[in-house]
Amino acid sequence: MLGIGNTLRGDDGLGPLTLDILYDKLTKVTDKNTDNIYLLNAGTAPENHTIEIRKLKPSHIIIIDAVEFDTTPGSIIKIEKEQIDTFNLSTHTMPISFIINFIEETVGSTFFTIGIQPKDMTLVNVISDEVKESIEELTDLLVEIV
Repeated sequence: MLGIGNTLRGDDGLGPLTLDILYDKLTKVTDKNTDNIYLLNAGTAPENHTIEIRKLKPSHIIIIDAVEFDTTPGSIIKIEKEQIDTFNLSTHTMPISFIINFIEETVGSTFFTIGIQPKDMTLVNVISDEVKESIEELTDLLVEIV
């Protein structure tokens, strides 16, 4: 799983926070075997982690990021690959579609992108309550399916 976002820009930091909460739930709440699960905080530059991803050769990659899709803050959406460039995903240095295409071509991984509508992405290091609630729901779901 790839958490993307800037932890200094409010809800934009939801990707890394989701991975932190998921890690806690997987290691402290469940007894599931997590040997095949890799949580990667890619920050604002997921392209800097392509070598690491290629070495891991994951069959699937789930991207979790703040996505502005003009709805209620905290709403969750699964974004199809063909839709990636139509949404405003977080604050990246490079379009996420470039990274997805590169990893698909070099590794063959299947991608799933999950976006959460942010409320505030200004320079604050606080995640909004609406987004926190959605992170809790999403991490509970991810724990069930892994």
